[in-house]
Amino acid sequence: MLQLMKYRLYSMLRERTTMFWTFAFPLILCTLFYVTFGNVDQSLSCIDTAAVVKSETESAQSFYTFLEAIEENEEDFISVEKMTEREAKKQLKDGDIVGIYYIDEKPELRVASNDVEESILLGLMQSYESNYEVIQTVAQEKPENLQKVVERISSDAVATEYVKEASLGGKESDGMIQYFFSLIAMSCMFGCFLGFDAALRLQANISPLAARRCVGATNKLVLILSDFLLICILNFVNVLVLLGYMTGVLKIDLGTDIGRVLLVSFMGCIIGVSMGMLIGSVGKWAENTKIAIMLAISLGSSFLSGLMASGIKGLIEANCPIINRINPASLISDAFYCLSIYEDMERYTRNIVAMAVWSVVFLIGSFLMVRRVRYDNI
Repeated sequence: MLQLMKYRLYSMLRERTTMFWTFAFPLILCTLFYVTFGNVDQSLSCIDTAAVVKSETESAQSFYTFLEAIEENEEDFISVEKMTEREAKKQLKDGDIVGIYYIDEKPELRVASNDVEESILLGLMQSYESNYEVIQTVAQEKPENLQKVVERISSDAVATEYVKEASLGGKESDGMIQYFFSLIAMSCMFGCFLGFDAALRLQANISPLAARRCVGATNKLVLILSDFLLICILNFVNVLVLLGYMTGVLKIDLGTDIGRVLLVSFMGCIIGVSMGMLIGSVGKWAENTKIAIMLAISLGSSFLSGLMASGIKGLIEANCPIINRINPASLISDAFYCLSIYEDMERYTRNIVAMAVWSVVFLIGSFLMVRRVRYDNI
């Protein structure tokens, strides 16, 4: 069997197109994901803001007191500096500040764009306006408590607008990590190209190499098992390179339990390879037709796991959760979630068992399809 695996390895390494899709393409896509999403979830920096005083009335000063209280309570959140209107507009145009608060009877805000920081500034002003009557009442009746009231309102506003996202497992949640989990799942599923190629090499009516293998003395079961083991190892090596690139070069956190990370990756490789062997063995369709079916299943499975759309997996979980329980790519990505975010070993085990069941079903199906094929002549 080792001799069979050796020569099959030489044969597969010469298949440049197959090796590109299983080895190079996931690395390229991972790099593009990192460049696109790598800094999206980093914490917001201090929001530099100007304050232009246009009125010295009591109501105008109460708004400025509100801004000062926020700046004092949240030093790394917002910085407010008094400026003339001319200077403030120049700095806003140059991008040195995010917005301009006009301190007047009715406060106003001027911004240059409509991004996250600008939305936060608008939210702070709206929070002040919604509590304006409370501030004015306290200022008139108990001015000694005005500072405390303003600080309380400002802290509530900051808590509303600037929330730190955390997972149920107690770890920080990166909203873009799902793309990388789904990418690993796609890389595992792309082992179907290797499995498909192996299935074609067992059908004597398709290639001369398959004809020579079929007339040989080696049992078909041995041929299938040797090809399957070799392809699983080769695909697993491809996924290991991808994992090493993610964790070592891009510094993406995939969890600290290396053993379980490797287990889910290997099980994912088995699913991809066995699925490719099954598709390659079923029916008498043309090779291009089978490739189209294989691409539709592998990419469709990856899409449903969240590779192309961030909310699709949650939407499916809310409306038709059974799809996430049987979709191979969703099982793989969810297992990584269990390791790095949820810390839910029961759910992780359920995913591993489901992957094992799918692998056995695919393998049995491909063996039965290849075994029952007979040729009148070769």
